[in-house]
Amino acid sequence: MSIKVCMFVYNNFLHDTRVLNEARSLIASGYDVTVLAALDKKSKPFGEREEQQGIKVIRVEIPVHYRIFCLISEFFLSFKKKQTKYASGGANPSHLPNTAVKNGDTKVAIRNEDGKLRAGRNVIRVFQQRFLGILTLFHKLFSFVDYYVRSCRVVTKHPADIYHANDLNTLPIAWWVARKHGAKLVYDSHELYMEKNMLRPPNRIIKFLVGRLEAFLIRRTNAVITVNESIADELSRRYHVSLPTVVMNAPSRTNGIVRSNVNLLREALNVRQDYRLLLYSGFITFNRGIEKMIQSLTYLPDCYLVFMGYGTEKYKKQLLKIILQSGLESRVAFYGPVPSDDVIRYAAGADLGVAPIENSCLSYYYCSPNKVFEYINAGLAVIASDFPELRKVIYKHDIGCTFDPNDPHDIARAVTYVFEDAERWQRMKQNTLAASQCYNWENESEKLINLYKALI
Repeated sequence: MSIKVCMFVYNNFLHDTRVLNEARSLIASGYDVTVLAALDKKSKPFGEREEQQGIKVIRVEIPVHYRIFCLISEFFLSFKKKQTKYASGGANPSHLPNTAVKNGDTKVAIRNEDGKLRAGRNVIRVFQQRFLGILTLFHKLFSFVDYYVRSCRVVTKHPADIYHANDLNTLPIAWWVARKHGAKLVYDSHELYMEKNMLRPPNRIIKFLVGRLEAFLIRRTNAVITVNESIADELSRRYHVSLPTVVMNAPSRTNGIVRSNVNLLREALNVRQDYRLLLYSGFITFNRGIEKMIQSLTYLPDCYLVFMGYGTEKYKKQLLKIILQSGLESRVAFYGPVPSDDVIRYAAGADLGVAPIENSCLSYYYCSPNKVFEYINAGLAVIASDFPELRKVIYKHDIGCTFDPNDPHDIARAVTYVFEDAERWQRMKQNTLAASQCYNWENESEKLINLYKALI
Protein backbone atom coordinates (compact mmCIF):
# COMPACT_ATOMS: atom_id res chain seq x y z
CA MET A 1 0.00 0.00 0.00
CA SER A 2 1.34 3.45 -0.95
CA ILE A 3 2.52 5.84 1.73
CA LYS A 4 0.16 8.81 1.84
CA VAL A 5 1.58 12.32 1.79
CA CYS A 6 -0.42 15.49 2.35
CA MET A 7 1.28 18.73 1.29
CA PHE A 8 -0.04 22.10 2.49
CA VAL A 9 0.58 25.25 0.45
CA TYR A 10 -1.03 28.63 1.04
CA ASN A 11 -1.48 29.57 -2.62
CA ASN A 12 -3.57 28.36 -5.54
CA PHE A 13 -0.91 25.85 -6.71
CA LEU A 14 -0.98 27.14 -10.28
CA HIS A 15 2.58 28.47 -10.50
CA ASP A 16 4.42 27.01 -7.50
CA THR A 17 7.22 25.18 -9.31
CA ARG A 18 8.93 23.92 -6.16
CA VAL A 19 5.85 22.26 -4.69
CA LEU A 20 4.89 20.85 -8.09
CA ASN A 21 8.36 19.34 -8.58
CA GLU A 22 8.35 17.83 -5.10
CA ALA A 23 4.91 16.32 -5.60
CA ARG A 24 5.87 14.90 -9.01
CA SER A 25 9.02 13.31 -7.59
CA LEU A 26 7.14 11.73 -4.70
CA ILE A 27 4.51 10.35 -7.10
CA ALA A 28 7.28 8.90 -9.30
CA SER A 29 8.74 7.19 -6.22
CA GLY A 30 5.47 5.49 -5.38
CA TYR A 31 3.96 7.88 -2.84
CA ASP A 32 0.28 8.84 -2.85
CA VAL A 33 0.30 12.66 -2.83
CA THR A 34 -2.47 15.13 -2.06
CA VAL A 35 -1.88 18.89 -2.17
CA LEU A 36 -4.06 21.17 -0.03
CA ALA A 37 -4.09 24.61 -1.71
CA ALA A 38 -6.24 27.75 -1.75
CA LEU A 39 -9.19 28.31 -4.07
CA ASP A 40 -9.20 31.85 -5.43
CA LYS A 41 -10.46 33.68 -8.51
CA LYS A 42 -7.63 32.40 -10.72
CA SER A 43 -7.92 28.76 -9.67
CA LYS A 44 -11.74 28.54 -9.73
CA PRO A 45 -11.80 27.34 -13.37
CA PHE A 46 -9.82 24.28 -12.21
CA GLY A 47 -12.33 23.52 -9.46
CA GLU A 48 -12.05 22.55 -5.82
CA ARG A 49 -10.74 19.12 -6.75
CA GLU A 50 -8.60 18.06 -9.67
CA GLU A 51 -5.89 15.55 -10.49
CA GLN A 52 -2.79 16.47 -12.47
CA GLN A 53 -0.04 13.98 -13.29
CA GLY A 54 -1.23 11.73 -10.47
CA ILE A 55 -1.26 14.53 -7.88
CA LYS A 56 -4.60 14.96 -6.13
CA VAL A 57 -5.23 18.68 -5.63
CA ILE A 58 -7.84 19.92 -3.16
CA ARG A 59 -8.43 23.66 -2.94
CA VAL A 60 -10.19 25.24 0.04
CA GLU A 61 -11.99 28.50 -0.58
CA ILE A 62 -10.47 31.68 0.82
CA PRO A 63 -12.62 33.23 3.57
CA VAL A 64 -15.52 35.50 2.73
CA HIS A 65 -13.99 38.48 4.56
CA TYR A 66 -10.88 38.20 2.37
CA ARG A 67 -13.00 38.15 -0.79
CA ILE A 68 -14.73 41.32 0.44
CA PHE A 69 -11.31 42.83 1.16
CA CYS A 70 -10.22 42.09 -2.43
CA LEU A 71 -13.42 43.58 -3.86
CA ILE A 72 -12.87 46.79 -1.89
CA SER A 73 -9.28 46.95 -3.12
CA GLU A 74 -10.45 46.45 -6.71
CA PHE A 75 -13.00 49.23 -6.23
CA PHE A 76 -10.28 51.69 -5.30
CA LEU A 77 -7.99 50.46 -8.06
CA SER A 78 -10.76 50.83 -10.64
CA PHE A 79 -10.24 54.59 -10.54
CA LYS A 80 -6.77 53.99 -11.94
CA LYS A 81 -7.56 51.36 -14.55
CA LYS A 82 -8.16 53.82 -17.35
CA GLN A 83 -4.69 55.26 -16.97
CA THR A 84 -3.15 51.80 -16.68
CA LYS A 85 -4.81 50.81 -19.95
CA TYR A 86 -3.20 53.77 -21.69
CA ALA A 87 0.17 52.87 -20.21
CA SER A 88 0.03 49.23 -21.28
CA GLY A 89 -1.46 49.91 -24.69
CA GLY A 90 -4.54 47.94 -23.68
CA ALA A 91 -2.74 44.66 -24.36
CA ASN A 92 -3.67 41.46 -22.64
CA PRO A 93 -0.84 40.63 -20.20
CA SER A 94 -1.55 36.90 -20.17
CA HIS A 95 1.05 35.08 -22.25
CA LEU A 96 1.20 37.83 -24.88
CA PRO A 97 4.10 40.10 -25.86
CA ASN A 98 3.76 43.62 -24.49
CA THR A 99 6.28 46.13 -25.71
CA ALA A 100 6.58 48.82 -23.10
CA VAL A 101 5.40 51.84 -25.09
CA LYS A 102 4.95 52.04 -28.82
CA ASN A 103 4.61 55.67 -29.80
CA GLY A 104 4.46 59.30 -28.80
CA ASP A 105 0.66 59.30 -28.64
CA THR A 106 0.83 56.91 -25.71
CA LYS A 107 3.19 59.27 -23.87
CA VAL A 108 0.73 62.13 -24.30
CA ALA A 109 -2.17 59.95 -23.17
CA ILE A 110 -0.37 59.02 -19.98
CA ARG A 111 0.52 62.62 -19.17
CA ASN A 112 -3.02 63.84 -19.86
CA GLU A 113 -4.55 61.16 -17.69
CA ASP A 114 -2.08 62.02 -14.92
CA GLY A 115 -3.22 65.63 -14.97
CA LYS A 116 -6.93 64.83 -14.97
CA LEU A 117 -6.85 62.21 -12.25
CA ARG A 118 -4.23 63.57 -9.87
CA ALA A 119 -6.54 65.54 -7.55
CA GLY A 120 -9.19 62.84 -7.26
CA ARG A 121 -6.56 60.16 -6.90
CA ASN A 122 -5.02 61.88 -3.87
CA VAL A 123 -8.36 61.91 -2.06
CA ILE A 124 -8.96 58.26 -2.94
CA ARG A 125 -5.48 57.31 -1.78
CA VAL A 126 -5.93 58.84 1.69
CA PHE A 127 -9.29 57.13 2.21
CA GLN A 128 -7.99 53.86 0.78
CA GLN A 129 -4.94 53.78 3.05
CA ARG A 130 -6.95 54.47 6.21
CA PHE A 131 -9.81 52.10 5.41
CA LEU A 132 -7.71 49.22 4.17
CA GLY A 133 -5.17 49.79 6.94
CA ILE A 134 -7.81 48.82 9.51
CA LEU A 135 -8.75 45.66 7.62
CA THR A 136 -5.11 44.71 7.08
CA LEU A 137 -4.54 44.49 10.84
CA PHE A 138 -6.80 41.46 11.06
CA HIS A 139 -7.38 39.91 7.64
CA LYS A 140 -4.19 37.80 7.56
CA LEU A 141 -4.89 36.23 10.92
CA PHE A 142 -8.50 35.52 9.95
CA SER A 143 -7.39 34.14 6.58
CA PHE A 144 -4.91 31.70 8.11
CA VAL A 145 -7.35 30.54 10.79
CA ASP A 146 -10.07 30.02 8.18
CA TYR A 147 -7.64 28.08 5.94
CA TYR A 148 -6.61 25.91 8.91
CA VAL A 149 -10.22 25.12 9.86
CA ARG A 150 -11.29 24.29 6.30
CA SER A 151 -8.15 22.23 5.66
CA CYS A 152 -8.58 20.33 8.91
CA ARG A 153 -12.10 19.31 7.88
CA VAL A 154 -10.75 17.92 4.63
CA VAL A 155 -7.66 16.07 5.86
CA THR A 156 -9.19 14.47 8.94
CA LYS A 157 -11.43 12.42 6.63
CA HIS A 158 -8.40 10.93 4.89
CA PRO A 159 -5.39 10.83 7.27
CA ALA A 160 -1.90 10.78 5.75
CA ASP A 161 1.32 9.13 6.87
CA ILE A 162 3.43 12.25 6.25
CA TYR A 163 2.38 15.90 6.35
CA HIS A 164 4.53 18.38 4.43
CA ALA A 165 4.19 22.07 5.35
CA ASN A 166 5.37 24.54 2.73
CA ASP A 167 6.45 27.68 4.59
CA LEU A 168 5.59 28.79 8.09
CA ASN A 169 2.04 29.86 7.23
CA THR A 170 1.00 26.20 6.80
CA LEU A 171 3.13 24.70 9.58
CA PRO A 172 0.55 25.13 12.40
CA ILE A 173 -2.16 23.11 10.63
CA ALA A 174 0.36 20.49 9.44
CA TRP A 175 1.70 20.09 12.99
CA TRP A 176 -1.82 19.83 14.42
CA VAL A 177 -3.03 17.09 12.08
CA ALA A 178 0.30 15.20 12.22
CA ARG A 179 0.07 15.17 16.02
CA LYS A 180 -3.58 14.13 15.92
CA HIS A 181 -2.95 11.19 13.58
CA GLY A 182 0.48 10.16 14.84
CA ALA A 183 2.04 11.00 11.47
CA LYS A 184 5.43 12.37 10.45
CA LEU A 185 5.91 16.10 9.86
CA VAL A 186 8.17 17.78 7.28
CA TYR A 187 8.74 21.55 7.34
CA ASP A 188 9.80 23.01 4.00
CA SER A 189 11.09 26.54 4.63
CA HIS A 190 11.20 28.26 1.24
CA GLU A 191 12.76 31.37 2.81
CA LEU A 192 13.35 33.07 6.15
CA TYR A 193 9.66 33.71 6.70
CA MET A 194 9.94 36.62 9.14
CA GLU A 195 12.75 38.19 7.10
CA LYS A 196 11.00 38.09 3.75
CA ASN A 197 10.17 40.85 1.28
CA MET A 198 7.11 42.74 2.50
CA LEU A 199 5.56 46.03 1.50
CA ARG A 200 4.69 46.63 5.16
CA PRO A 201 7.07 44.82 7.53
CA PRO A 202 5.38 43.49 10.70
CA ASN A 203 5.75 45.41 13.94
CA ARG A 204 8.07 44.12 16.66
CA ILE A 205 5.35 42.40 18.66
CA ILE A 206 4.01 40.45 15.66
CA LYS A 207 7.53 39.56 14.57
CA PHE A 208 8.40 38.33 18.08
CA LEU A 209 5.24 36.23 18.39
CA VAL A 210 5.59 34.64 14.96
CA GLY A 211 9.27 33.97 15.65
CA ARG A 212 8.33 32.18 18.88
CA LEU A 213 5.73 30.18 16.96
CA GLU A 214 8.33 29.05 14.41
CA ALA A 215 10.78 28.20 17.21
CA PHE A 216 8.13 26.08 18.95
CA LEU A 217 6.99 24.23 15.84
CA ILE A 218 10.32 23.66 14.07
CA ARG A 219 11.57 21.66 17.08
CA ARG A 220 8.54 19.39 16.78
CA THR A 221 9.09 18.38 13.17
CA ASN A 222 10.65 15.13 11.97
CA ALA A 223 12.61 16.82 9.19
CA VAL A 224 13.32 20.33 7.94
CA ILE A 225 14.04 21.23 4.31
CA THR A 226 15.17 24.55 2.89
CA VAL A 227 16.47 26.01 -0.36
CA ASN A 228 20.17 26.71 0.23
CA GLU A 229 23.05 26.42 2.68
CA SER A 230 22.88 30.01 3.95
CA ILE A 231 19.25 29.71 5.03
CA ALA A 232 19.91 26.24 6.45
CA ASP A 233 22.73 27.67 8.58
CA GLU A 234 20.53 30.56 9.73
CA LEU A 235 17.63 28.30 10.73
CA SER A 236 19.98 25.98 12.60
CA ARG A 237 21.67 28.87 14.43
CA ARG A 238 18.46 30.76 15.19
CA TYR A 239 16.40 27.84 16.52
CA HIS A 240 19.14 25.48 17.74
CA VAL A 241 18.04 22.61 15.52
CA SER A 242 19.96 20.16 13.37
CA LEU A 243 21.11 21.50 10.02
CA PRO A 244 18.15 21.31 7.59
CA THR A 245 18.42 19.30 4.38
CA VAL A 246 19.04 21.54 1.37
CA VAL A 247 16.77 20.90 -1.63
CA MET A 248 17.44 23.68 -4.13
CA ASN A 249 14.92 25.22 -6.53
CA ALA A 250 16.57 23.83 -9.64
CA PRO A 251 14.72 22.90 -12.85
CA SER A 252 14.85 19.54 -14.60
CA ARG A 253 18.06 18.83 -16.48
CA THR A 254 18.00 19.77 -20.17
CA ASN A 255 21.46 18.47 -21.15
CA GLY A 256 21.74 21.31 -23.65
CA ILE A 257 18.75 20.15 -25.70
CA VAL A 258 17.10 23.59 -25.85
CA ARG A 259 20.27 25.55 -26.53
CA SER A 260 20.56 25.43 -30.29
CA ASN A 261 18.61 27.67 -32.68
CA VAL A 262 15.97 28.61 -30.12
CA ASN A 263 14.87 32.23 -30.52
CA LEU A 264 11.29 32.24 -29.29
CA LEU A 265 11.62 35.52 -27.38
CA ARG A 266 13.48 37.40 -30.08
CA GLU A 267 11.00 36.30 -32.73
CA ALA A 268 7.92 36.94 -30.60
CA LEU A 269 9.04 40.48 -29.77
CA ASN A 270 10.68 41.18 -33.14
CA VAL A 271 13.93 42.24 -31.48
CA ARG A 272 16.62 43.50 -33.83
CA GLN A 273 19.42 41.00 -34.45
CA ASP A 274 22.11 43.53 -33.54
CA TYR A 275 20.68 43.99 -30.01
CA ARG A 276 21.93 41.90 -27.09
CA LEU A 277 18.84 40.45 -25.46
CA LEU A 278 18.85 40.71 -21.64
CA LEU A 279 16.28 38.59 -19.79
CA TYR A 280 14.70 39.08 -16.38
CA SER A 281 12.55 36.04 -15.63
CA GLY A 282 10.29 35.70 -12.62
CA PHE A 283 7.87 37.68 -10.51
CA ILE A 284 7.84 41.37 -11.44
CA THR A 285 7.53 43.14 -8.10
CA PHE A 286 9.16 45.62 -5.76
CA ASN A 287 12.67 45.18 -4.31
CA ARG A 288 13.75 42.95 -7.20
CA GLY A 289 16.10 45.64 -8.57
CA ILE A 290 13.93 46.14 -11.64
CA GLU A 291 13.99 49.95 -11.59
CA LYS A 292 17.80 50.06 -11.47
CA MET A 293 17.99 47.40 -14.17
CA ILE A 294 15.88 49.59 -16.45
CA GLN A 295 18.03 52.64 -15.69
CA SER A 296 21.20 50.70 -16.53
CA LEU A 297 20.00 50.50 -20.15
CA THR A 298 20.85 54.18 -20.60
CA TYR A 299 24.51 53.07 -20.51
CA LEU A 300 23.90 50.05 -22.75
CA PRO A 301 22.76 51.36 -26.17
CA ASP A 302 23.07 47.95 -27.86
CA CYS A 303 20.92 46.04 -25.36
CA TYR A 304 17.22 45.15 -25.25
CA LEU A 305 15.61 44.17 -21.92
CA VAL A 306 12.72 41.71 -21.55
CA PHE A 307 10.74 41.09 -18.37
CA MET A 308 9.19 37.62 -18.61
CA GLY A 309 6.78 36.83 -15.82
CA TYR A 310 3.79 38.02 -13.85
CA GLY A 311 3.42 41.49 -12.37
CA THR A 312 0.45 43.53 -11.21
CA GLU A 313 -0.77 46.23 -13.57
CA LYS A 314 -0.27 48.78 -10.80
CA TYR A 315 3.42 47.99 -10.46
CA LYS A 316 3.99 47.66 -14.21
CA LYS A 317 2.47 51.10 -14.63
CA GLN A 318 5.14 52.52 -12.30
CA LEU A 319 7.83 50.82 -14.37
CA LEU A 320 6.35 52.20 -17.58
CA LYS A 321 6.75 55.73 -16.24
CA ILE A 322 10.44 55.08 -15.54
CA ILE A 323 10.83 53.66 -19.05
CA LEU A 324 9.22 56.75 -20.57
CA GLN A 325 11.23 59.17 -18.46
CA SER A 326 14.44 57.40 -19.49
CA GLY A 327 13.51 57.36 -23.18
CA LEU A 328 13.79 53.56 -23.32
CA GLU A 329 10.36 52.67 -24.71
CA SER A 330 11.88 51.07 -27.82
CA ARG A 331 14.24 48.79 -25.86
CA VAL A 332 12.12 47.32 -23.04
CA ALA A 333 9.30 44.78 -23.27
CA PHE A 334 7.07 42.73 -20.98
CA TYR A 335 6.26 39.17 -22.00
CA GLY A 336 4.30 36.37 -20.42
CA PRO A 337 4.02 34.82 -18.02
CA VAL A 338 4.72 31.51 -19.74
CA PRO A 339 3.95 28.06 -18.29
CA SER A 340 6.65 26.91 -15.87
CA ASP A 341 7.55 23.96 -18.11
CA ASP A 342 8.26 26.38 -21.00
CA VAL A 343 10.40 28.94 -19.15
CA ILE A 344 13.75 27.43 -20.16
CA ARG A 345 12.75 27.14 -23.84
CA TYR A 346 11.90 30.82 -23.92
CA ALA A 347 14.92 31.84 -21.85
CA ALA A 348 17.24 30.07 -24.28
CA GLY A 349 16.50 32.77 -26.85
CA ALA A 350 18.16 35.47 -24.72
CA ASP A 351 21.85 36.42 -24.61
CA LEU A 352 22.21 37.06 -20.88
CA GLY A 353 20.17 36.28 -17.75
CA VAL A 354 19.92 38.94 -15.03
CA ALA A 355 18.96 38.62 -11.35
CA PRO A 356 19.15 42.12 -9.80
CA ILE A 357 17.70 41.29 -6.36
CA GLU A 358 17.92 44.12 -3.80
CA ASN A 359 19.23 43.66 -0.27
CA SER A 360 15.87 44.65 1.20
CA CYS A 361 15.63 41.80 3.70
CA LEU A 362 17.73 38.92 5.01
CA SER A 363 15.74 36.41 2.98
CA TYR A 364 16.68 38.23 -0.23
CA TYR A 365 20.32 38.59 0.82
CA TYR A 366 20.51 34.80 1.24
CA CYS A 367 18.40 34.03 -1.83
CA SER A 368 19.13 31.55 -4.61
CA PRO A 369 16.21 32.25 -6.96
CA ASN A 370 14.80 29.76 -9.46
CA LYS A 371 15.60 32.12 -12.31
CA VAL A 372 19.37 31.70 -11.91
CA PHE A 373 19.14 27.92 -12.29
CA GLU A 374 16.74 28.33 -15.20
CA TYR A 375 19.24 30.63 -16.92
CA ILE A 376 21.97 28.05 -16.37
CA ASN A 377 19.88 25.23 -17.83
CA ALA A 378 19.00 27.48 -20.78
CA GLY A 379 22.70 27.99 -21.51
CA LEU A 380 22.82 31.70 -20.60
CA ALA A 381 25.67 33.57 -19.00
CA VAL A 382 24.38 35.10 -15.74
CA ILE A 383 24.86 38.38 -13.91
CA ALA A 384 23.35 38.78 -10.45
CA SER A 385 23.48 40.74 -7.21
CA ASP A 386 26.66 40.30 -5.20
CA PHE A 387 25.07 38.15 -2.46
CA PRO A 388 26.54 34.98 -0.86
CA GLU A 389 24.58 32.23 -2.64
CA LEU A 390 24.55 33.98 -6.01
CA ARG A 391 28.26 34.74 -5.81
CA LYS A 392 28.97 31.11 -4.94
CA VAL A 393 27.13 29.73 -7.98
CA ILE A 394 28.44 32.26 -10.51
CA TYR A 395 32.12 32.27 -9.63
CA LYS A 396 32.41 28.58 -8.77
CA HIS A 397 31.46 27.73 -12.34
CA ASP A 398 32.69 30.90 -14.12
CA ILE A 399 29.35 31.61 -15.77
CA GLY A 400 29.14 35.39 -15.33
CA CYS A 401 29.76 38.08 -12.73
CA THR A 402 28.06 39.96 -9.89
CA PHE A 403 27.18 43.61 -9.35
CA ASP A 404 25.80 46.14 -6.87
CA PRO A 405 22.01 46.04 -7.48
CA ASN A 406 21.59 49.61 -6.23
CA ASP A 407 23.93 51.08 -8.86
CA PRO A 408 22.79 51.22 -12.52
CA HIS A 409 26.37 52.03 -13.54
CA ASP A 410 27.63 48.84 -11.91
CA ILE A 411 24.88 46.75 -13.51
CA ALA A 412 25.92 48.18 -16.89
CA ARG A 413 29.55 47.39 -16.05
CA ALA A 414 28.65 43.73 -15.43
CA VAL A 415 26.75 43.49 -18.73
CA THR A 416 29.65 45.10 -20.60
CA TYR A 417 32.15 42.77 -18.92
CA VAL A 418 30.32 39.72 -20.26
CA PHE A 419 29.85 40.97 -23.82
CA GLU A 420 33.04 42.95 -24.48
CA ASP A 421 35.16 39.81 -24.86
CA ALA A 422 33.42 37.37 -27.24
CA GLU A 423 35.69 34.51 -26.25
CA ARG A 424 34.96 35.04 -22.54
CA TRP A 425 31.22 35.24 -23.20
CA GLN A 426 31.26 31.96 -25.14
CA ARG A 427 33.31 30.31 -22.38
CA MET A 428 30.77 31.39 -19.76
CA LYS A 429 27.91 30.01 -21.85
CA GLN A 430 29.78 26.76 -22.36
CA ASN A 431 30.44 26.49 -18.62
CA THR A 432 26.71 26.51 -17.93
CA LEU A 433 26.52 22.99 -19.35
CA ALA A 434 28.78 21.69 -16.58
CA ALA A 435 26.95 23.85 -14.01
CA SER A 436 23.61 22.39 -15.10
CA GLN A 437 24.90 18.95 -14.13
CA CYS A 438 25.14 20.26 -10.55
CA TYR A 439 22.00 22.38 -10.39
CA ASN A 440 19.06 20.32 -11.62
CA TRP A 441 15.96 18.79 -10.10
CA GLU A 442 17.13 15.24 -10.73
CA ASN A 443 19.91 15.79 -8.17
CA GLU A 444 17.70 17.71 -5.74
CA SER A 445 14.80 15.26 -5.87
CA GLU A 446 17.14 12.45 -4.88
CA LYS A 447 17.84 14.27 -1.61
CA LEU A 448 14.12 14.74 -1.05
CA ILE A 449 13.32 11.07 -1.63
CA ASN A 450 16.17 9.92 0.63
CA LEU A 451 14.83 12.16 3.39
CA TYR A 452 11.34 10.69 2.99
CA LYS A 453 12.67 7.14 3.05
CA ALA A 454 14.42 7.88 6.33
CA LEU A 455 11.14 8.99 7.91
CA ILE A 456 9.34 5.67 7.51
